Amino acid sequence: MKLSRISLAILPLLSLCSVQAAVYNVVEVGEVAELKSTYASAINDAGDVVFNGAIKVTETPIGTGTQVTVFEYYNFPIRLEEIDFENENVQAFFTDEQLADISNGNIDADIQNILLRINPTNQPIGNSIGYLRAGNAEPENLVMVDSSLTRGNSEYFYGINASGVIVGTATSPFTRQSFTPEATEDTPDPETVERWVADLPYQSAAAVVAGSAISLPPPYTEYGGGVSAANNISDNGIVAGFGSIGLVEEAIESIEENCDGANQPINTCYYNYHTSSSTSPGAYNQQLDSFGYTQRGLLWQLNGNSVSAPTVLGFLGDKNSQAAHNKERIRPINYSSQAFDVNNSGVAVGVSLYSDSDRAAVTTDQIYRTEHATLFVEGEALPMVDATEWQNSRAVAINNNDIAVGYAIKTINSANRSKLFYYDYPADKVTFVTGFFSSSTTVPHAINDSNQVVGSAEVIIAGTTTRRRHGFIYDIESDNFRDLNTLIACDSPYTLVEANDINNNGVVLATAIVSREARDVMGDVVVDTQGNPVMEEVTTTVKLQPVANGEPDDCAANDQEYERNGGSTGLGSLMMGAALLWWRRRRSASL
Repeated sequence: MKLSRISLAILPLLSLCSVQAAVYNVVEVGEVAELKSTYASAINDAGDVVFNGAIKVTETPIGTGTQVTVFEYYNFPIRLEEIDFENENVQAFFTDEQLADISNGNIDADIQNILLRINPTNQPIGNSIGYLRAGNAEPENLVMVDSSLTRGNSEYFYGINASGVIVGTATSPFTRQSFTPEATEDTPDPETVERWVADLPYQSAAAVVAGSAISLPPPYTEYGGGVSAANNISDNGIVAGFGSIGLVEEAIESIEENCDGANQPINTCYYNYHTSSSTSPGAYNQQLDSFGYTQRGLLWQLNGNSVSAPTVLGFLGDKNSQAAHNKERIRPINYSSQAFDVNNSGVAVGVSLYSDSDRAAVTTDQIYRTEHATLFVEGEALPMVDATEWQNSRAVAINNNDIAVGYAIKTINSANRSKLFYYDYPADKVTFVTGFFSSSTTVPHAINDSNQVVGSAEVIIAGTTTRRRHGFIYDIESDNFRDLNTLIACDSPYTLVEANDINNNGVVLATAIVSREARDVMGDVVVDTQGNPVMEEVTTTVKLQPVANGEPDDCAANDQEYERNGGSTGLGSLMMGAALLWWRRRRSASL
């Protein structure tokens, strides 16, 4: 039903809380004991929710211009037994008193912060873990590949269907292994060292059925296990995602030459090769010799605990021909595609590479190429938007009426803006939606079978030029576009920054900002010099439950302005901005 690509949340230890609203009741659903942060992902018609929690995030404090890593997993399981505390370089970070505490097993927040920051053994630390909240039950952390709960990899839940089957994507966990380099003339007796070694593949798709994970492998798994991702699942068990279908010859030659196990474990060499930025696919870097795995959209069929071999989807190709360009003396392109959602009829949507061999490109040995929204149906890859008008685009969700939603980007008022569109496949018609105002970046995340769309869009705070993101709901039939913040109680403590999903009962799953007591890395409340709790703005996962015959409250004093075409980014938007970039990245071709 949805593909939410954007969001990050920050959640402390809270009780289930309901705030009475005019049109919606806001019910918090993201309480977990071990994490500060959660962010909304998907909801099914039974009200079961999947969301993700942040282990660490990257932020840029205002005025610094420098990125910092913030650890949000309380009492992260640092492998103390692997750290040599007799090493002078390690000891230099601690006081004598702290070293004494460490030797006695007393790890406080200051010590934990230092250990996380310096990470003496380079212990892998993931970004995210996934949760299921079935009905009103307590949230449960389910795992896809990290069965030892080392928290050294990233696991993301993206979709849940009517049967409660969850799909998502995980990066590889790591294990500590001994490695002895091959002897050479210069080093005839090489020293055995301890290394963190990846358990390949470096990124894999999985489904969780009745609490147990099932792997969704790609067609091609040579030279490192391949790569795959699962983005959503239909109610009849069709899983939409992408994965590797092959490896270019130049990559095979490079891997065979360098990954021989002489200087590093073979798995480490494979992992480093496939996760290197120089081998990662991108819309403007798609030559056949520029990276490794060829990646295409995939559809798997789940039947209970069994999974079919995936169907490989196509791509838009040169001028929407679904074929590669045939321009002479121009380097071949490694055309790619990804599926982000699929309905019960097997019609999928996503993005694929489009090129135009008659259009000027950046260099003389290339042709123009970019990514555009794609409909995958009956073996075809069909366009949705005009590639001559929009710089790039993607389709993120489709309902069982064959109505797809997505966004396209072009320059509006001297800046690149994303604009919402919906595509009626039976009518072959695309419609763009203005949103709150003409230059408001508007990004959908989901559509239900009542043709209600939810997502996030820019608003401008009254009396300022500050742009911030608010969750919206858009009804296609009535052409009614509304800020969800105007549909909850005026005195609600929540600011809804993003609507991530909507089920067929009209229940919206959203990410909200709220003020909470700050906690340190061990989970203890932070207090000021007077002993009062320090407060901070964080984000959390909430449900918006429709109120029968509800009417909007009169919040005129707090109205947002929607008609301006300029504006800067404020504090709240900046806080979400760094987090949202992290959340966006997880669904690109590499996690």
